[in-house]
Order: sequence, then C-alpha cells, then structure tokens
Amino acid sequence: MFEPNRLRLERLAARHSARLAAADRPEEAAFLREFAELRDRVLRPVLEECAEPLRRAGNDPRILVDAGHSQPSIELALGLRGGRARSNRVGFAVIRWEGYPLQILAYLEVNPPPFDLERFARAAELNAARVEQMVVDAIEHVITASTP
Repeated sequence: MFEPNRLRLERLAARHSARLAAADRPEEAAFLREFAELRDRVLRPVLEECAEPLRRAGNDPRILVDAGHSQPSIELALGLRGGRARSNRVGFAVIRWEGYPLQILAYLEVNPPPFDLERFARAAELNAARVEQMVVDAIEHVITASTP
C-alpha cells in the first residue's frame, strides 16, 4: 500500500475509535463546565491576541460570546475594513447532534454558511498553541478571500 494512504487510514481508524470511546462522555453539565473553563482560559485570550494586529491595521474585530449558531460559543468577528462579506468569523461552539456525544466544533464562517474546521471530543484536546494556529490560518483564509 502507498505509505501516505496507509498512514491516512491509520489516522482515520484511530479517530473513529476515539469518537466511539467518546460516547462514554461525562454528563452534559461537566462537558459544559469544561468548555466554559476552556473559553475563559484558552479561547478568549488567543482570540484577543489575534484581534490586536487586526485592530492596529484599522479593522474592527470583536469577540462574541454565545452569538454563534450553536451555544455556548465564542467567536472572533474579524470586522475587516472594506469587506464585502456580511460575516467573517472564526469560532468555537459546543454542538449537540442526536445520537452523538457533545463535541466542540471549531469553525470558520466566510459570508455564511459556516465551514467546520475540526471537532473535539474533549476540552483537553485544545491548547493555546493549537487554537492560535487554527485562528491565524482562518484569518489568513478570510483576508485572502476578501481582498480584491
């Protein structure tokens, strides 16, 4: 088998196993507490750091709490000058799908609908470095897509 395909299948199988294991999730209240702690400790500080260079460049970025399609959530609305899009946001929200455990969804919204970036079974899977990289990549995508 072509080595990259073998590695890809191994990652897919491991992810599938991890999602099955996640079915034994702690109760919803504990998951929501973990998300709230993550939002305060990791997500908000990273989003604020990412917003600052945008502000210095004359844009109007804002941190929005519980304004996303799913809640609880936190989003960075980029507020780009001259942007034609109605909404340029990168966010994180708890999602509830029937038959699946709660998950944290990282998403990008470039003039709706939102685009899923990644899903996380546990708040512990997210740290500041991982969040920062996702947010910076998303901002780069939005700016590139919005610039004439």
